[in-house]
Amino acid sequence: MKNVIYLFGPTVMIFIGLSYLESIPMTFLLFYCWLFFIPLITYIKHSSIKEAFVRSIKNGMAVKPLLVGVISGVICLLSIYTSVALVQGHLFDMNRLSKLLIQWGFSGTKVWLFILVLSFINPILEELYWREFMYKRYFDRLGVTKSVILTSFFYALYHMLVLIPLFDMPFSIIATIPIFFAGLLWGYFRVRLSSIIAPIISHTLADIGIIFVYLHYLM
Repeated sequence: MKNVIYLFGPTVMIFIGLSYLESIPMTFLLFYCWLFFIPLITYIKHSSIKEAFVRSIKNGMAVKPLLVGVISGVICLLSIYTSVALVQGHLFDMNRLSKLLIQWGFSGTKVWLFILVLSFINPILEELYWREFMYKRYFDRLGVTKSVILTSFFYALYHMLVLIPLFDMPFSIIATIPIFFAGLLWGYFRVRLSSIIAPIISHTLADIGIIFVYLHYLM
């Protein structure tokens, strides 16, 4: 039961923040507190889990995980920016997006704080939560493949919750599919390289690609 709560927890935090409170600052607070404190409390209680996490970080300091993270991340960044450049104005309204973000509180000088969080804190906490913490909680029960698929699905789930009010149907659903596959890719990196560093680097560059889109088309 606890693992099920952990799977749905981030989505619930996003739902409360965006759908009920309609506030990006509150969404950030709820979401990132969940991603940070749930694994932290578990690691404090179980030293063996903490030791495995430290090993994952050390493994990531090798050249291969760093290169894999950078190369895949650059590909993700370019793919995101290019895709939006091709479809913007056809599949979604940039003016409507901008107004909705302002309504949610994503505006003013604090935008730069949000951008820093999304670019650097977000990929670290999301990868540690899904590809490290949750993956290990299901690995013994489901094995590698099912654990990666399960964590990738719930990783994509709350992104879909964000995309639904931003974009018209069915684009909001379609746009969730690449997010799911990104989760699979980063899960594969985590397993294949025995490290969380490559997924974090790749995810960071992907998020920077999204920020570039915002700065170019919405700011």
